[in-house]
Amino acid sequence: MEKPFTEIDHSGDVGIEARGRDVRELLANVTLGLFSLLYRADVKPVRERAVRVKAGSLEDLVVDWLGEVITLGGVHGELYGSVVVHDASEYSAAGIVRGESVDATRHQLRFDVKAATYHALSVEKDEHGLRARVIFDL
Repeated sequence: MEKPFTEIDHSGDVGIEARGRDVRELLANVTLGLFSLLYRADVKPVRERAVRVKAGSLEDLVVDWLGEVITLGGVHGELYGSVVVHDASEYSAAGIVRGESVDATRHQLRFDVKAATYHALSVEKDEHGLRARVIFDL
């Protein structure tokens, strides 16, 4: 099975490209891509946080969704290892992330991602579904 996202380098920052057959799958895959940038170890699903976002466009939805996940992790001192997007359209999404408190020695932290950006952002539809390219501010 092809990986649902790939990591890309971008002049001092880092990003991902992800695919999905629909908005729900795209949001799940960009979120998994974000997780891969944050750490290199297993994260136990001992806590669950709700994620809800409304936006004016699909591009805004991707950035706002990722921003909400980043904010949840920062506010609660957690890393997340799984995501379920229950409901999504081009303008709203709801789901959950599951994870645990950050343990810097066990989680093998990689990047301190501060935000998903609009720089070089693209969300495109093609014959396979959707593809997003997101650059993160470190």
